[in-house]
Amino acid sequence: MRLGVALDLSSQEPVRPQVDRAVTLLARAERHGFDSAWVGESYHAAAQPFHLPSVLMVLGHLAGRTSLALGSAVLLLRAYSPEKLAYEAALLDQLCGGKLTLGLGLGGPEVAQRAGLPASGPAGAAFDATLKSLRDAWSADAPVAVPPPVRRGGPRILVGGKVAASARRAATLADGFYGATNYCDDLLTKQSAAYWSCRGGRPDGTEGVVATTRFCVVHEDAATARELAARHLKAATGYYTERGLWMGADGPAEIELPMVGTPDQIDATIARYVRAGVTSVQLRVAPFGMPPEVARHTLDLVGRHVLPHWHDTTSASKRRTPPEMGQEVETLR
Repeated sequence: MRLGVALDLSSQEPVRPQVDRAVTLLARAERHGFDSAWVGESYHAAAQPFHLPSVLMVLGHLAGRTSLALGSAVLLLRAYSPEKLAYEAALLDQLCGGKLTLGLGLGGPEVAQRAGLPASGPAGAAFDATLKSLRDAWSADAPVAVPPPVRRGGPRILVGGKVAASARRAATLADGFYGATNYCDDLLTKQSAAYWSCRGGRPDGTEGVVATTRFCVVHEDAATARELAARHLKAATGYYTERGLWMGADGPAEIELPMVGTPDQIDATIARYVRAGVTSVQLRVAPFGMPPEVARHTLDLVGRHVLPHWHDTTSASKRRTPPEMGQEVETLR
């Protein structure tokens, strides 16, 4: 299991001060031993407490300000031509020293419209063709993208989706599966199982990735953690709720916050994820509206009391098992 930090950069505030605060938070995360920083992408007609557009531009800025590995969670394919994406991702991989993971999603038709591209965008077979096009452009033998990526064959690619075809695509054409914040645990577990089934086995420490992003609020007292989450996650969780985007295994579900609680409860949640085949979790500790001191306290508690149990491991057999492992994790409904 690897733990990273997912950044929330909102279009409701000036961008540079947000990024400066994020860089400070990432320095703290790096001192604790977190391994990566992830940024999402959205295209809106009005300001929202959510992601900025042009995730590669944001990550390119961060590449010069942190030594953490970088990831997009996720880049929306409908905002890019495959050819342009191949060049820009290769250049970003160079800027961050070959430590880029490219998380890809489709995005709705409005994304293409706002990016000035055909509204149909890649879907189904065309999505698959885009993945192949990226790999071809990064071929070590005759790369189309110059300069080419640092890593042979290009950055690691993760793809998401809530249907069986998404898990198959992740297993056969990409390097791993990505479960978004709004995927409930049942859906994440279902897609993880489908992904590993397509790959022919569970994680062995070197091959395959199942990553997810989760809102995270941690406190020494469970009730306080839940109260802080209820008070300060409203803007971010409301974005999903207003659009009916909380996804269960077979459709919409109520909000789940499995990474809200005490360090022991967070540890138990991660243990459950590992049993489900998840190999990487990105923590959204500072969404829009979260006081910086609460985000720092969450990061410190996870860094001191949770991350040491899991750093750079892929199975429960490789870690110390705390006595609380069997406890159920409290969730906020």
